[in-house]
Amino acid sequence: MIAENALANGTSNAPSRITMNSTMKKLSLAAFVLVVAFTLYAASAQAQGISVVNGGRSMVSLNLGLVNLLADNGIGMTGSDTSQRTSGFITFPITSGAINLDTSAGQILHSGGIVLKSSTTTVTLDCLIVDTLGADSFVTALVEVNGGFIGRVKLFDFALPGGKAIPNVSSQGIFSLSGAPLTLDEEAANALSVAFGSKALPTGIVAGNWQSMVLVPLVPPGLVIGPVGPVGPAKLF
Repeated sequence: MIAENALANGTSNAPSRITMNSTMKKLSLAAFVLVVAFTLYAASAQAQGISVVNGGRSMVSLNLGLVNLLADNGIGMTGSDTSQRTSGFITFPITSGAINLDTSAGQILHSGGIVLKSSTTTVTLDCLIVDTLGADSFVTALVEVNGGFIGRVKLFDFALPGGKAIPNVSSQGIFSLSGAPLTLDEEAANALSVAFGSKALPTGIVAGNWQSMVLVPLVPPGLVIGPVGPVGPAKLF
């Protein structure tokens, strides 16, 4: 009876061509999305050695000669914001980044920074980034002079120990980078000379040694799955 009424009214219970075309388009789109997702997953799985940085801290054991040279030029050094300066060290909390655990190539971002201050000038070297992506390794900083931005410059140059091999990776996802001497880059030396009006610091002077304890969430063979769980105390040395 329903079929007869439908025919009589000029309608049909069979799906229309428009509906069928719309359904096919949706199915095609869904299949395309699945293919793309699978491709991205496969590409991600190939990046076995790369892990996201979850936190940690870096420390510079300061060169006493640098501290004395700054003092001779009437310049004091302190830590900014979250950084802490003691008599022989200055520390920087690690906030984020990514690192290849096989080659140590990557970037590590920090909060805090270094404040250099004379009687008339305050220079802040903030938001430090350790960059080991290329052939040369260096630390950059966002430079501010008397409250105004100058820009991001290369602050220190350094060489990774052991031929770009990270010396210590634990099963909890902690690795350390120790004993890398930091030398003042030409960009930073020029910026400081302009800010303080004199050649306060020469290019290539050793600022100190770089020590880092970096946290990464690990699962063999190094894929990221989530936040790092509780870990015990770890030494930088």
